[in-house]
Amino acid sequence: MTQQTGATAKVEEYLEAVYNIAMEGEAVIGARLAEKFQVAPPSVTEMLKRLVRDGYIEMDERRQVTLTSEGQQLAEAVLRRHRLTERFLVDMLGMSWHEVHEEACRLEHFISGAVEQRVVAALGHPTTCPHGNPIPGYVPDAKNYLAEHQAFRLSQADQGVPVRILCISEVVEDEEELILYLNEKGLKPEQVLRLSSQNRDEAAALLDVSGRAVSIPERVASKIWVVKA
Repeated sequence: MTQQTGATAKVEEYLEAVYNIAMEGEAVIGARLAEKFQVAPPSVTEMLKRLVRDGYIEMDERRQVTLTSEGQQLAEAVLRRHRLTERFLVDMLGMSWHEVHEEACRLEHFISGAVEQRVVAALGHPTTCPHGNPIPGYVPDAKNYLAEHQAFRLSQADQGVPVRILCISEVVEDEEELILYLNEKGLKPEQVLRLSSQNRDEAAALLDVSGRAVSIPERVASKIWVVKA
């Protein structure tokens, strides 16, 4: 099998990461990417130089990274295949939503346009992946999806006000233990819940999930995007 673009899988993964971090309103810098990929900063620097050379990204005087139009187009193409693959694994093959990210990562680079169209038709033209993130090309503006839905992090929710989980941050989808943890806590897209209280000293959030008291670290709460219920 061969990839469907001239870019390598590693290039595509970097462009995905830049896209996802920027989508959540965070500055994209080398240190953030080094943390994401768990590699040494010099490795990230070399990759960023390559991406600039190939016309996929630009870097400003503060070394912040933004995608060029070509880079965004490629990132969205890869994300579209990734999220459609996750949807296929859940809806057609019966896998659980917290199990499919790594499988989709292995498959996303090798899906042709023809296969993509058949998957879309078989799934009934889905708009989001099982984690709630938008599928580029099947929503009006995937890059501004969170802003258009007026989504905010669960850690920033008002206490006692019902909210609905819109999506789980794509930035942490590859943290299998975290996604499994959310599944065990019943914190899935579309779940309605309330923030009961926050313990700043212990950096924890206490939630009311369908009448169940659930405590999660505030770091985890910040990775859950919600909207007013």
